[in-house]
Amino acid sequence: MNITQTHVGQFVDDGLTLIDDVFSTEEMQAASAAFDHCYSVGEKTNGITEYFDEPGLTHVLQHPHLEEAAKIMLRAPEVVLNSSALLFKRPQDTTEWCRESEHVDIMFCHEEMQATPRRMLAMMMVMVDDLPAGRGNTFVRPGSHRVIADWLRDSSQEPVKAQPTKFEDLPAGLPFSELTPVVARRGQAVAFNTALVHCGSTNVDTQARKIMFVNFSPLGMMKQTSGNHDRRAVRTAWREKLHASFRPDRRHLLLDNE
Repeated sequence: MNITQTHVGQFVDDGLTLIDDVFSTEEMQAASAAFDHCYSVGEKTNGITEYFDEPGLTHVLQHPHLEEAAKIMLRAPEVVLNSSALLFKRPQDTTEWCRESEHVDIMFCHEEMQATPRRMLAMMMVMVDDLPAGRGNTFVRPGSHRVIADWLRDSSQEPVKAQPTKFEDLPAGLPFSELTPVVARRGQAVAFNTALVHCGSTNVDTQARKIMFVNFSPLGMMKQTSGNHDRRAVRTAWREKLHASFRPDRRHLLLDNE
């Protein structure tokens, strides 16, 4: 993995950047098999699974490359795990590639994004398998996090962090860019600003989409950066459950400072 100032600039300006060689092929093959097991014996056979502790996937959560990427993007000397989710979407009985549920997860103002450390989250989108066009891609509006921050400043609004904001609930006429699909290869990761306008899409491919979202917060800033504070107990229990499967030298990622 090699992260340059170009990556950081893209994360700051566009809201996302694609990083090569974060994981080996063998690591992602093991994670892919763990995905299949999770969605064959677990409660869900499709969709989103949050706060998981599936063996084979906890290796990804504690991977040093993810931690290092999050530190660089957040300008933070130390980071901790905030949350995580599996995104599994089987091929759908349609040939129409439609976008779904456009929204913003958690907003951040300019001051939060420009601070050192940045008072925000770094969402690492891990490509467990290839993500070609049509395989349930995430669509994004590059730069939309800055458009929203401009609106917050100009209208004296506070960033919404308690719940996602639907795109249709944002003010009409904001100068957003066009939606663009995220396309990537197995082993790559996308460092992603949660204040970016984005959405899912239908899977018109012949294989399932397998993506992990792993969110990092600067150490000591989880309360300021997190949404869904009513789920704090769930996150705490999740980190406690992960403690047994994390290597001793990686357990600092599980510090609970909410």
